[in-house]
Amino acid sequence: MSEDAPLPARRPAHQEVQFDGDTLIAVVIEGDGVATPVRTVCEALGLDLDVQSAQLRKHPVLSQGLRVVNVPVGGRVRSVMAIIHKWIPFWLATISPDQVNAGTRPKLIRYQLEVAYVLAALYGTELAPSPLDGDPASLAIQQQLQAALREARIAREAYLATQQQLQQLQAAQDATETRLQAHEAATDERLEEQSDLIRDLTEWVDQTLTISPAQQQVIKDAILRIAVRYKQRHTTDIFARLFSSFCNDLHTPRYSALPARKYDEALAWIRRKAAEYLPDDPDAVPPLQEQLL
Repeated sequence: MSEDAPLPARRPAHQEVQFDGDTLIAVVIEGDGVATPVRTVCEALGLDLDVQSAQLRKHPVLSQGLRVVNVPVGGRVRSVMAIIHKWIPFWLATISPDQVNAGTRPKLIRYQLEVAYVLAALYGTELAPSPLDGDPASLAIQQQLQAALREARIAREAYLATQQQLQQLQAAQDATETRLQAHEAATDERLEEQSDLIRDLTEWVDQTLTISPAQQQVIKDAILRIAVRYKQRHTTDIFARLFSSFCNDLHTPRYSALPARKYDEALAWIRRKAAEYLPDDPDAVPPLQEQLL
């Protein structure tokens, strides 16, 4: 598999660096850190570039550290696959020493031994393994390394504890949000039930509550007044006609049975009849009681 694959290309700053006797290209990628072209590492170790590129792409962890960068290769700027520095130690630890050239193999073995030592210090139970030899200078360096690893382990344990606390807090927050959502849903359901009940009660009141006796008298007196004043002008008694028309138009058998919600409609009916029978009589309709008594 070729390294020239569809990853997002970058245009970073780069420079050559010496690492354990080998010349590598360090590429600074803004927001990511420092990356090294996979080609230069493979050339230094004598690895097959296509094979390593394919393995890196298929690896669920190492693939996260891959980028495509523009660097000079053979006098030309080319887009090549690079790996972020944080993933290089892990990558080197996965390479079998049998795959590299004979000249590099001892360095890779030594590096992997150091990786095993560091991992044991960070994750194992023994924080102070026996020194490799009794040389005072080497022993002092090893002691410094052990102290640094001990601090790193303490920092890692503190970090993991913090992460666990954050996860617990997140879980508690999620549980609280779930309870709140359930409470809101139950509250909405109860409110809807109450709204339905209020609507049913309102409909029941509209259907069963009738006008008050005082309102009945207002309607009766108004109709009678129209009839009397009409008879004074035309000598014809229209009271029975007005009452019959009132009952038909308002759909009620009598005044006392008129629903309260139709009281305003009844007053409007009276005004229309006064205008119809006595159009020139401004006093045909007496002051009407508008409020529900």
